[in-house]
Amino acid sequence: MNLKLSLTLFITAICSCTFSPDHRPYEVADSFLTAYFQVDFITLLSLCLSNSELKKDMEQNARAFGEANSNLQEERINILVNYHYSIQEVRINQAKDSAFVTYLVFTPEIPLGNESHLTLVIENNDWKVAKLL
Repeated sequence: MNLKLSLTLFITAICSCTFSPDHRPYEVADSFLTAYFQVDFITLLSLCLSNSELKKDMEQNARAFGEANSNLQEERINILVNYHYSIQEVRINQAKDSAFVTYLVFTPEIPLGNESHLTLVIENNDWKVAKLL
């Protein structure tokens, strides 16, 4: 096999694994949850489905957080520092246009974790978080 063909097959294999659309919902969910627990509203809002109730709620939370005094902001951040999550499962529907994510949230009070869920959908060829359940 010549070098050019070998290189082409290698790059194709890497791209199909790395950029598989089936991996993308996991990445979006992970980014969303990281932003959520780091109080990164800019990233959160960019990952929410446009015109969804979730996006409206996050916009309200961002405004309220921005208007809170610095002591309250710091207190919330200090609480969330002790929260961790672990994505347990990502189920993509058969049409591959929505996904259901199950994750656990671990806190000092709940060391074994509390199960929660996200619903993701495709919007303009990108995965977006539609619901936080």
